[in-house]
Amino acid sequence: MQLLKFMISMLVGVFMVHAHATIVHVLQANLYSWNTMDKSKNPPPIIRMSAYINEHNFDFITTQENDYLLTESIYKLNAKYKLAGIREDASIFYDSSRWSVVKNSQKTIPMTSDGGGKRLAVFSKFKNLKSGEVLAIGTTHLCIAWGGHADCTGGQVKAHSEDVLKISKFIEEYSSQTRIPTFVTGDFNNLQDNLNQAQILEATFVNYGLAAVKLNGTFLGPTFGNSIIDFIYFKDAMLNTAFLYTQSQGNPSDHSAIDATFKIGTE
Repeated sequence: MQLLKFMISMLVGVFMVHAHATIVHVLQANLYSWNTMDKSKNPPPIIRMSAYINEHNFDFITTQENDYLLTESIYKLNAKYKLAGIREDASIFYDSSRWSVVKNSQKTIPMTSDGGGKRLAVFSKFKNLKSGEVLAIGTTHLCIAWGGHADCTGGQVKAHSEDVLKISKFIEEYSSQTRIPTFVTGDFNNLQDNLNQAQILEATFVNYGLAAVKLNGTFLGPTFGNSIIDFIYFKDAMLNTAFLYTQSQGNPSDHSAIDATFKIGTE
């Protein structure tokens, strides 16, 4: 009888530990706003992405090129999704039925500018309404140097390296000391010497404890043309699944989005 009680208590303990793990579903998506969110088109192409978000019930959507506000009714995004902070070129949307913004946690830090104007990285912390777990998310849209844009101030590789170092140092103060799960996403625009630059930026993040979302040891991509310029980095979380949402699957953007799930908490 004592052995049976012990075995039952062990099983209950295992169940409780596994039950504590929380799945976090993140979509990183450059919206390419002037095309996909064109209100003159009926319906605007972006509603295909809105439908994808609604169907797959994401916790967080990090976006770039937000010329329009994704939560406008014309884009048919579920009303539970709210914008954290104010609309920026890079923004974070969250499922308000499962998460709340931690008070005074919304921060922006300047990134290297280019001919298109200022660049930012934006950060927010969120609290899970059920478990009470807190996590941090940041997203950015780094400077670019191709087409009609003026070069990144100081050159692309140098500018991006400095920006990623600035983000990494910010995270040390923002979330690493409390060891909460942290995610950094964005369109990094690392078009020059594409994969080599990606590895340079990755090395900085890794030095600060963040890992890139990869599949079989390889960055997910291509995410723009033949290049890999969109990424999700994470720490104090476990990658569960990751794949691309592409144009062939209905994504109206010229970027492929990264769809990833993570486990946080004790497992």
